[in-house]
Amino acid sequence: MQDDQEQPHLPGVDASKASDESVLRVHAQLRRKRIEGSPVAFFTAAALIIVFVFAWFYQRRYFAEYDSTSVLADRQHIAAMEAYKNRPKEPEGPIVYDGSKIYAQQCVACHQGQGQGLPGAFPPLAGSEWVTGAPEISIKVLLHGLGGEIQVKGNTYNGAMPAFGAVLNDAEIAAVISHIRGSWDNGAGEVTEEQVATIRADIGSRGAWTAAELAEYF
Repeated sequence: MQDDQEQPHLPGVDASKASDESVLRVHAQLRRKRIEGSPVAFFTAAALIIVFVFAWFYQRRYFAEYDSTSVLADRQHIAAMEAYKNRPKEPEGPIVYDGSKIYAQQCVACHQGQGQGLPGAFPPLAGSEWVTGAPEISIKVLLHGLGGEIQVKGNTYNGAMPAFGAVLNDAEIAAVISHIRGSWDNGAGEVTEEQVATIRADIGSRGAWTAAELAEYF
């Protein structure tokens, strides 16, 4: 009775024919099967992993981006750039030169900030009869320079005024002459770019003027 309880008879199994060797062999086969596993389960698990990975990338590509704050910010930035490029263009007007700036860059070292010049060295522009005279005088002096002795406001100067015809264009020369003729109570009229261009074309290339050559314009 005790042996029957410890080793119950299994239906279809003749326990009397089992040996120790056969029992060990059966147990080894069972352990190997457990280790090797089922190929169906392996392929099923692999397929599930592939589906999971694909779903993750798909979600990142087509759903996560739309909810991303950074992506929205980038798109807003791109839209702002496109709007800036397509903005209505303002009509371009003529370039206006500031005669006071040109004077400060090219003239102030000799003729000083208030056009008073330097006694004995550089003649004044403020109140100068050469400045307030005919516009041709200033235009020709600016284009080609001035050399030799000159009388300005009763004083004699003997220096050299450099030419600016190759440095400044017609509009710049007109702007700085207009500034000089209109400053420091000179009260003279403006000079236009067209006046400068005409005189430049008429004269062509030459050296510095003398006071005697310009005296005819008084």
